[in-house]
Amino acid sequence: MVKNPLLKYSVEALLHEANPKGEPYFRRTYFYKSLFLLQDNLKKKDIDIQLPYCWYLHGPLIEPESFKEKTGTNLEKYITNNSTVPIINVYEENVTDKEKNIILKEIRLILKKYKTGPIWNEDYGDPLVGESYHRAPYQYQVTFKREYLPSFNNLEREPDLYQYAFNNISQNFIKILDRLIIQFPEKDMSEILDEYLFWDEITRLKIDNAEPFYDIKECSNIYWGFFCKLLRIIQNENILSSVVEKWENEFKINQPIFNETLDNLQKDSFVIMNQKNDFAIDPAIDTIVQRLMGYARNTATQYKKEI
Repeated sequence: MVKNPLLKYSVEALLHEANPKGEPYFRRTYFYKSLFLLQDNLKKKDIDIQLPYCWYLHGPLIEPESFKEKTGTNLEKYITNNSTVPIINVYEENVTDKEKNIILKEIRLILKKYKTGPIWNEDYGDPLVGESYHRAPYQYQVTFKREYLPSFNNLEREPDLYQYAFNNISQNFIKILDRLIIQFPEKDMSEILDEYLFWDEITRLKIDNAEPFYDIKECSNIYWGFFCKLLRIIQNENILSSVVEKWENEFKINQPIFNETLDNLQKDSFVIMNQKNDFAIDPAIDTIVQRLMGYARNTATQYKKEI
């Protein structure tokens, strides 16, 4: 049974227009991002297809259980080997001609940016993902995912740069971290503010230590995964309450595990710092330092509230 014919029609019309032959160019990620853009654009035309999605690691993600409940169709039916399949007969039942015309027009406007006739533009994927990501609910997301994390990918292509241009690169990391502190969505995500500030503190310590950039990247990816587990709970639409409850339970289980991971990362960086400085920190002094660092975090947070 199709509870939401508008959604089923929109999905199949998009696939029919974007990839009628089922070629490997229109992949899962681009399918999801295009659907999100379609939903967002159609709302401005007073049409809500009620796409079940959440914001997650790589942007808007379609939630399969809710999708099946609304359309009677498994989301994976439309995807094979990570690419979309051809749709010969688009589902049209209980969709008016007016609705079909508006939806088709919006689909073609979206695709026109990334295709020239039937041919996809070269390297169209990143700007398509970027267009969806720049509609994210928080600027913090955009900075972290589209600016901070990609800086590590650039270093992986030219690893010697990190060693020979460390001062410039490390300062660029610090500047982005400074902006992220200002952009953090504290009002909506206050329950992980302590974890975020602790992660920020550890990351700055790793940079001060000149630790390998891939260690800093791993630390950042661990945090991003934790952040996004709460993000999908807070920022989603049209998703079954049972699915959201499952995410909430997963987050409660994951939070203490993440805190333990942060503790271990900090200890590892302290060891490196001590080795570089060639002296051991007195445990009593270490306790005072940690209290002062906590005070610094609280002061920074209070200052942010005041401005």
